[in-house]
Amino acid sequence: MRIGVAFNLDNETLLPFISNQNDKDLITNYCKNNVAPAVNTLILSFLKAGQFVRVFTLARENFIIRTDQLEIYAVKEYNEYPIKYLWGVFKNANLLRELMRNRFSDLNVLHAHWTYEYAYAASFYTDEIPVFCTIRDIASYIWSIESLKNKITWIFKWYMNNLVFKNKKIHFVANSYYTATIIKRKYNITTPIIPNSIKDSFILKGEHEIPHNFRILCISSSNDKRKNVVTLLKAYQLFKKKYPSTELQIIGAPFVSGNNTIEKWREKGLLDSVELVGAIPHSELFLYIDKCSVFVTPSLEETFGNTLIESIARKVPVIAGEKSGAVPYVLHNGKAGYLCDVSKPLNVFNLLEYVYQNPDKAQQKASNAFDILISEYSENIVSKRYLELYSKPS
Repeated sequence: MRIGVAFNLDNETLLPFISNQNDKDLITNYCKNNVAPAVNTLILSFLKAGQFVRVFTLARENFIIRTDQLEIYAVKEYNEYPIKYLWGVFKNANLLRELMRNRFSDLNVLHAHWTYEYAYAASFYTDEIPVFCTIRDIASYIWSIESLKNKITWIFKWYMNNLVFKNKKIHFVANSYYTATIIKRKYNITTPIIPNSIKDSFILKGEHEIPHNFRILCISSSNDKRKNVVTLLKAYQLFKKKYPSTELQIIGAPFVSGNNTIEKWREKGLLDSVELVGAIPHSELFLYIDKCSVFVTPSLEETFGNTLIESIARKVPVIAGEKSGAVPYVLHNGKAGYLCDVSKPLNVFNLLEYVYQNPDKAQQKASNAFDILISEYSENIVSKRYLELYSKPS
């Protein structure tokens, strides 16, 4: 099958399918780090299955890469201040629309991810090629919890999101039951559900070695209200008082000294004994996950939660929110992880203490989660479900 994919290509996942060093340098230098791991994994699984893939992506500069099995068309992202924070999303969509023009006649499908610039650009070609769109977040929810400053940007994204959903010729896919339920309620669209996948190389082959010191790990792309890391910090300070030898590491671009939110947390004493790791390459995440005792996702809402399955793939017990969007769906309502109301620090503290005091039971929970992951979230299973979907008549 010949598949067109519109999404943010990262700077490392597809490198094994490119032999020319100059082409590799283009990806490394002009694509972003740690973006869309679920989608990059999906594309990788298509290539490993022998499919042809043509990628359309925004990047720091224009470039084109062509091989027998993989082609990448990149257009320079619009980045002029302040327009990029206003209707810049429409400017990027138009750039992508032109990038796609006359480049899909030999494709079987065009698949966009998220309901913003990539999907909007692809929506102009629904009369010429089957267009699929995987819904990976809920625009209205994100807008509702954003700061007043960020709401300005999200007004444009929300409007574009609604334009995408008005196109009845797009074949929408949800990445979780939670996402599918909201889309049905808001837009009266019934969607198939295909979850995110985990790449084979991320799956631990042996057993997880429990660290000598109890180490808590959190990975988050944001320090905003939705990701709710502040509640974990409050829970950890309670935990640290009772169990002084424990540690907390937080990974993610915002978690560095100098960040305004981080410094406010520091002034409140929430970062005592907390290691702020900052951003690291996605390919190195397992090095940190392997050295932790428990992984905590304090998010108030996720449409999936890829860090959950990344931790499960390394056989680490996880703690997450019982009402946090798709999280209970991913964790099979507690069979694959510990669930609580993560809006309350004491609830998170209680589960941390349970895992600390019951390492054998926690490890058994992690083993059960691993079995579920292999049967539902492995890359070959998820890619086959997409290929079957593509093959169905419109």
